[in-house]
Amino acid sequence: MSGYASYDDALDPKYGEPFPVPVTIATAESLKGYGTIVTDFENTKVEITPWPVKGWRKLCPDTGTLGGECSGDFCYKWVGDQCTAVNNAVGGDYVTGRLPTDVSPSKRTHVLVREANYHPDGGQVFFPKNKDPFIALLALPGDDIKMSDFQAFYFDGSFGVQIHADIWHQPVYPINDEAVFLGKQGAVHACVAVDTVDEFGKYLLVPLTKPA
Repeated sequence: MSGYASYDDALDPKYGEPFPVPVTIATAESLKGYGTIVTDFENTKVEITPWPVKGWRKLCPDTGTLGGECSGDFCYKWVGDQCTAVNNAVGGDYVTGRLPTDVSPSKRTHVLVREANYHPDGGQVFFPKNKDPFIALLALPGDDIKMSDFQAFYFDGSFGVQIHADIWHQPVYPINDEAVFLGKQGAVHACVAVDTVDEFGKYLLVPLTKPA
């Protein structure tokens, strides 16, 4: 699962220049294929993927989706040059990124990221409790992921997002010093991860500002 790789040496020059990720404004149109806008957290159902069958016989009706969902606050806080996150829905406690050497904690413009993951069992909902703006780092499905596949989306805080199953993602990145998100996801919580440092020898450089 992502969230467990070390960021201790993220500033080491041995990794060279990080790979710049483009950023776009999150809209219903720009999010097509990645997920859907969420304006009503309570009434949004998590998209649960039917359990895959191994042979040619089909699933029996109303089976394979009974794992349900789990929910809990997703709490974020910038601590010095690191972004920390606690996912109370599944008990996760992560460092999700670190500021580059030329970026000040008082003016965060970019964050270095080395991980992403996807959930084949269902979607995941992030909803800003206090309308805090945020960045979502996403990539379309496929295990042969490339650094150029990643896209950052800027959310102004007026709505949240449900990412589809199989979408590569990180916990979202708050623009403010700290933020709380209402969260829910499939209770099975299957997780497939990529580490760009291990696979490509580089960090992603993710924007933390609204695109011009």
